[in-house]
This record gives sequence, structure tokens and C-alpha cells, in this order.
Amino acid sequence: MESNPFSLRILIESLLMWTRENLLYLIFLFVLSMVYILNNHWAVKQVRLINKKSKELKEIRWEYLSKKSDLMYKSKLTEVLPMAEQMGLKQLENPPFIIKLKKEDYQNQK
Repeated sequence: MESNPFSLRILIESLLMWTRENLLYLIFLFVLSMVYILNNHWAVKQVRLINKKSKELKEIRWEYLSKKSDLMYKSKLTEVLPMAEQMGLKQLENPPFIIKLKKEDYQNQK
């Protein structure tokens, strides 16, 4: 078996020699692959977070629009009048008027 140039011992020795010669390159490839994997995990986590926030935003927007439409409906005159009458308030029959004071009357009060 010693005459075979491709013996297992020679193969292992050549592999070890190649590994010693390229050890820094192999370490670099290992570190680079770890950075790639970590970056991929981080990106997937960020995408999930963005999707979650997007769903929350849609829910909040829906709630806002719902409350806004309820407020618009409840602030109509036809809805406000019955509630105001229950509290004893009545709608004005005459429009409001502006009270005007002369400058002299105002200064005399001081």
C-alpha cells in the first residue's frame, strides 16, 4: 500500500498543509459568513416589526375614522337639538348682537 501515491496518509497531510497555509483566509470566510447570517436574522426581525407596526397603524387609522364619523354625526344640528332640549336649553330665535362701547365710556369706568 505504500507504493500508492494517493494513499490516505498523503491525502490527510496535504489537506493539513493546505489548511495551515490558508488558515487566515478560512477564518475570514467564517467571520464573513457569521456576519451574513446575523444580518439576515436582523433584516427578517425588522421586516416582522415593520409589518406589526403597519397593522397597528391600520387599526388606529380605522378607529380614528370611526370616531371622526361618529363625532360628525353627533355634531349635526338635528342631533344636538334634542340633547340640548333635555338639558333645558333652547335654540335662539333672534341672532346674537354685538355690544358696542364708546371709547370714552370705557375710559371713564377705570
